[in-house]
Amino acid sequence: MRHSEGYPFISHMLAFIVGTFFALCSPAAASNAGDASASFLRFSPSPRGTGMGEAYTSVSEDAYSAWWNPAGLASVDGAGLAATYNDSMGDVVHQYLSAVYPIHYGSTLGFTLTRLGVAPFQGYDSQGAKTGQVGSSDYSVGGAYGRALLKDEIERPVLNVGVGVKMIGEKLGNASANTAAVDLGVLYYIRPANYWMRSVPAQELRVALSVRNLGPGLKFDRRSSPLPVSVTLGGSWHSHPGGNAGLILSLDQTVANDEKYHPDFGAEYVAYQLLSFRAGYCGGQSVGTGLRVGVGFHLSLLDIDYSMSPYGELGAMHKLGVSMRFGAPVARQPLAGKTARAEKAKLIAPKEKIEKLEMFAKDFLELAQKALAERKYVAAYADIQKAFNLDPGLVNGEWGRVNKRLDSIIVGLKLVAIPQREQVLARDSEQTNLAAEAISAYIEGKELKGFLFAHAASGTDLHGDVMYEELLNMMSDYVNMPVRRDEVLPLEALVKEKLRKAAGWFYDQHFDAAVRECEEVSIIDEKNPVAWTRLGSAYFMMGDKDKAKRAYRKAVQLNPEDRMTKQLMDEQGWTQGTESK
Repeated sequence: MRHSEGYPFISHMLAFIVGTFFALCSPAAASNAGDASASFLRFSPSPRGTGMGEAYTSVSEDAYSAWWNPAGLASVDGAGLAATYNDSMGDVVHQYLSAVYPIHYGSTLGFTLTRLGVAPFQGYDSQGAKTGQVGSSDYSVGGAYGRALLKDEIERPVLNVGVGVKMIGEKLGNASANTAAVDLGVLYYIRPANYWMRSVPAQELRVALSVRNLGPGLKFDRRSSPLPVSVTLGGSWHSHPGGNAGLILSLDQTVANDEKYHPDFGAEYVAYQLLSFRAGYCGGQSVGTGLRVGVGFHLSLLDIDYSMSPYGELGAMHKLGVSMRFGAPVARQPLAGKTARAEKAKLIAPKEKIEKLEMFAKDFLELAQKALAERKYVAAYADIQKAFNLDPGLVNGEWGRVNKRLDSIIVGLKLVAIPQREQVLARDSEQTNLAAEAISAYIEGKELKGFLFAHAASGTDLHGDVMYEELLNMMSDYVNMPVRRDEVLPLEALVKEKLRKAAGWFYDQHFDAAVRECEEVSIIDEKNPVAWTRLGSAYFMMGDKDKAKRAYRKAVQLNPEDRMTKQLMDEQGWTQGTESK
């Protein structure tokens, strides 16, 4: 286990990212403005990012990350698809398709396809004479990979890196050119110390560095034009002004070989986790105001995003995008639900923070024990989940087994769908107490005990709530034993019935069956001396004198007036402190 020293590491990491940005600024700005080819590579595909003024380098954790910053892919927790249609000016159409697939959380692949098409236009020869219609198109096909190198105490990514490789092509009439390029990215998270005790996700600061389109230029005939290489340093502040609201403020600073240095600003407000409002300013725009606005709708497995970018007399650029998620997203806050774990990354967290997490996890387990004693099974399950999210190692221990059994009870009895059932179980009555005994026994791993008490609970009132019959059938499935209809009796009657069966088996010399009946009585009525006496007699007749002696001693302990059992023990030399003969 590796721990950081806290603030010294943060300052070193920030210094590295900022230093790398300035080191790369000079090469990125080496060419003259307007010299670069494949200008379509500068068209941001994400309506969300565009709506935020294209200040999205440190924000992106979605299917668009392969374009913005491949390091963001490592924080994607589920497979997804994204598609954008960009209705640009002058009959120009820009389309983008991407997919992401996490190998595991903290290690994600991305795939992208970009196409820009221009409506055919009039061509001219070198003398200025008209020729036929000329077509023009651009494309890019690529793959990207993001990996979390460092993780925090609950195994969320702290430092991500990413790389993307793409093939690029341009076609103008009968001429075409192709090349390849590489994108690089870094993403670093800074989180406060005591986030886990908040009821809403904590505030978060992100710093990112992205280098795009590193590679040889496109060559038409004998002339080569460089790609639009850019270096972006980004930062964003993620906060939650309300329980169901979110606010992001972001800033990107970009240096490119075909543009001057420019800053971009953006903001996003999410209301009720359903509707997003976005606005920003793109400082690198030479035509129009540079303002950006956008809106987004968040559905269960689908996001719909729109952005509008005014370009003065040229008109406005409209982008519409759809993002699909396959599977429900996990919580980013350990107390809000199951949290994804970047298992392959190295742990970097102060020892004190890890110890606090373990302490808080134990607190939630104590709350779970209290809730179980009060028969608040759903609340107990929630507390156990919170403990697991704070200390994942608990899943592999006894509490992991308790959690699994408790989940079976909650699902089987439909306690979430029918909360009134939990209220019924909380009452103090003979039937509810027996049902609670059955549930507690099963949760503790004593399946047979739970099975027997379920018979007694159901038999206490045969015309009562159907829940008790369902509990009995559940226990039957858990122990893989059929329901014994002749034993669906009140507890006292059940004990008498099993002792009667034991006596019958004994006199028929089926001693193993007699042992089974007496042992089951001892499970549900441990202080029944008759059960222990008959158990000892059955063991004695089977020749197992050690077990017979222990059973007889238990019987005498419970009933010191049992002279016959004492006499038998004396004859065998089984008085207290002696060994068996």
